[in-house]
Amino acid sequence: MTTSTSSSRRILVVMSSAQQLALQGHKTHNTGYFLNELGVPAKRLTDAGYELVIATPRGNVPAMDQSSDHAMFFKNKEEHEEIKAFVGDLLRHASIQTTGAVAEQGTGDYAALFLPGGHAPMTDLMVDPGLGDILRQFHAAAKPTALICHAPTALLAAQADPVAFQKGMEAGEQPSAQDFTYQGYRVTVYANDEEEATEKTFEAPMLYYPADALAQGGAEVQNGEAMKPNVVRDRELLTGQNPFSDEPFVGELLDMLGGARA
Repeated sequence: MTTSTSSSRRILVVMSSAQQLALQGHKTHNTGYFLNELGVPAKRLTDAGYELVIATPRGNVPAMDQSSDHAMFFKNKEEHEEIKAFVGDLLRHASIQTTGAVAEQGTGDYAALFLPGGHAPMTDLMVDPGLGDILRQFHAAAKPTALICHAPTALLAAQADPVAFQKGMEAGEQPSAQDFTYQGYRVTVYANDEEEATEKTFEAPMLYYPADALAQGGAEVQNGEAMKPNVVRDRELLTGQNPFSDEPFVGELLDMLGGARA
């Protein structure tokens, strides 16, 4: 069991700069972060006394996936409104850094790394060199690294040539991930049956599914029932399968951090 021993009260939140997901036939789908996957963990972490530092590849304010702005992803309408207001305030006052700058500065002052989902991480974060460096630093320090829903695909940035790997997946090939930091790690990610249902609302099929990409990269994907909470913890790595995993996901992260702080 891996528990953070850092006395830091800062958590690095890495989010995508992307607003569109490429689909088959040169079509695209508007995307961004999923509201509850960011907001529910972020509020629990803030309430526990942690400071959140946000970084994106371009240093821009991340966009919300509009399909996530719905009470169905929350306990009730009141929580939806509360979390939406919290996230709006968080991003409005954040001094957003680039992932490259964070990697260069070093991550020693952070207690944990957190990546929310939405399809956006499959575009830029999966190939972002800054995030690749950040992941390797957290891995070397054995510090909690937590990703939910589609965000676990961003783990694939921590390999020798993530761009070639992503292009191979997009082309329908079976690329190999050389020097993948999380080779053999147990993970969960948005499952194929969940994705098949989701992409029915898209203009065209996706180029590849996140679970297939992680399995191809060498991770051991352990998915549960569709649209039911599922969290997998392996060493310093914590992953959640879908939007409905948000509460157990952040509860496990707080446990890895040593429990909630006043």
